[in-house]
Amino acid sequence: MHNDLFIRLIRMIGAVIIAAASLTMVTVLPATPAAAEGNEAPGNPAAFRSITAGDAHTCVILTNGSVRCWGANGSGRLGLGDTSRRGDGASEMGAFLPTVSLGAGRTATAITAGIGHTCALLDNNSVKCWGENGNGQLGQGDTADRGDGANEMGDNLPAINLGTGRTATAVSAGSEHACALLDNNTVKCWGDNASGQLGQGDTADRGDSAGEMGTLPAVNLGTGRTATAISAGSYHTCARLDNSTVKCWGFNAGGQLGQGDTANRGSGANEMGDNLPAINLGTGRTATAISAASLFHTCALLDNNTVKCWGFNNSGQLGQGDTADRGDSANEMGDNLPAINLGTGRTATAITTGDLHACARLDNNTVKCWGDNASGQLGQGDTADRGDGANEMGDSLPAINLGTGRTATAITTGLGHTCATLDNGARKCWGANGDGQLGQEDTADRGDGAGEMGNNLPAVFLPPAGFISGTVTDSVTAQPITTAVVVALRTSDFSFAGSAVTDGSGNYTTHTPPGSYYLYLLDTTVAHVDGFFGAPLTVFVADGGNSDTDVTMAPNRGSFSGTITDQATAIPLSGVQVFAIGSTGISASTTTDGNGFYNLANLPVGTYRAVFVDGIGRRTPEYYDNSPNFAGTIPITVTAGNTTPNINAALLRP
Repeated sequence: MHNDLFIRLIRMIGAVIIAAASLTMVTVLPATPAAAEGNEAPGNPAAFRSITAGDAHTCVILTNGSVRCWGANGSGRLGLGDTSRRGDGASEMGAFLPTVSLGAGRTATAITAGIGHTCALLDNNSVKCWGENGNGQLGQGDTADRGDGANEMGDNLPAINLGTGRTATAVSAGSEHACALLDNNTVKCWGDNASGQLGQGDTADRGDSAGEMGTLPAVNLGTGRTATAISAGSYHTCARLDNSTVKCWGFNAGGQLGQGDTANRGSGANEMGDNLPAINLGTGRTATAISAASLFHTCALLDNNTVKCWGFNNSGQLGQGDTADRGDSANEMGDNLPAINLGTGRTATAITTGDLHACARLDNNTVKCWGDNASGQLGQGDTADRGDGANEMGDSLPAINLGTGRTATAITTGLGHTCATLDNGARKCWGANGDGQLGQEDTADRGDGAGEMGNNLPAVFLPPAGFISGTVTDSVTAQPITTAVVVALRTSDFSFAGSAVTDGSGNYTTHTPPGSYYLYLLDTTVAHVDGFFGAPLTVFVADGGNSDTDVTMAPNRGSFSGTITDQATAIPLSGVQVFAIGSTGISASTTTDGNGFYNLANLPVGTYRAVFVDGIGRRTPEYYDNSPNFAGTIPITVTAGNTTPNINAALLRP
């Protein structure tokens, strides 16, 4: 809004706001954020995740248990019944972002995103997955994608058959597979199994053919062993066991299984159960959380609140100040694997791994990220990797600037972007944004340039939200008013909630949170009366709803019109200047057209005199009506929204 318009608004409603100050004020507190999520490492503190970053999409669970997803939508991974991206263009977030249909009465308690699919743990402890299904990762006994066409979500999307009487307490999506932690603390995985990531001792996919799910064997974790957390990476899977040890299986090219070699596990007979050693985390050390990266590394949060990472390290994602892989050769794990230096006195409370980067939420609720930074996913305002060179970690690695006074309650990493839930319940995302996965209604990366983080990084615009839309017209002529400003003011305290400017057809749309509002109108051309619409009219907005409200503005301007002719011949005269003279002098002017007609518009309501001047001197100037001087003029009354007609003149030749 231009400064002059803003000043007009403040002045016009100032008296109203002052009067409202005497009302009982209601303090609106932000929604209490969910407990800190373990993100891709469920179990820290509990398997409750409300934000997840996939390959190029992001999903959240809102406070009412509804799910919203945005970004890339190949194969229907957003669950909206189409393949159109969201978040990469105007009017795609907030109230315009549809809710994922989970089924009648169903809500979500955890959400996890893979490369091209998404899974949710529902409030009845069932699991539903949608999106890409080429390897059976949706667990439906076929390879048909779900969520990319009409009538594929909601009650039409069956919950995954986890076995007779079995429910889930956590779910984690890998690149093309998914795993669930069941109510009896066993683990089941389905989908792609090319590297043994399903832990079945073979490389046969599961969930892509009929009869494979309900009878799907639980992963053999060892004699008497159960799981407390599960994390699916790209082609490997890790579990935190009931004795706080960690076991990983599947692809191992980078040493991500932590066994001191590069041999896959789980793809052949006798590789699981007691034959799969727990990872050596160091003398006396156990794990409180585990995160399997979307590529080839793994990180664990240990019982002393330190972090260790192993596997592929080309971008410094292991945080060791070099690019040497760990866990792929003997004597690289256990006490030989240093904990990551997070800074003097700093420890971690959560860990999450992306494709080639990792992030930790620290004990002071700040966030630090290291590894690949090609798109600014480390949030440092540049594209320099961190953790791949000396003196880049510890106190030399700044905490991410989330905004003045803001801290994080959760952190999640995708292929090339990172998202955090803040202490005020807002979400912020940074890094790669080619598909709109940052939710900023554009495709510009964030965090890769100076001045893009902190207060300059907008929170993702999410519900609860609605919008007010309609058309602004002239109350007399019913013609649309363009470039009018519509401001939504909260009825509780007259504070600003949203604003919009009408387009060429007089249409407007303004986002607002749910609630009740007054509409205040301003005309940038000053041709209509500024002020509240109605007495004022109260507009109610529901979560995800649109309040269709057409409004009118009373004109405070008018016009007069007529035709100028030659007195001798009655021929219309073109190019004659018409001046309106008000109390302070000349107020406006116009020129007759080829038919001698003119309309002197946009005149403030009042009384005027008219003078007609032939610009090239062909005829004598004349005042209305037929007077050679001002003293003989007849006043013309201009009323709001009307044209006073027949202010004619017949000019004489000199």
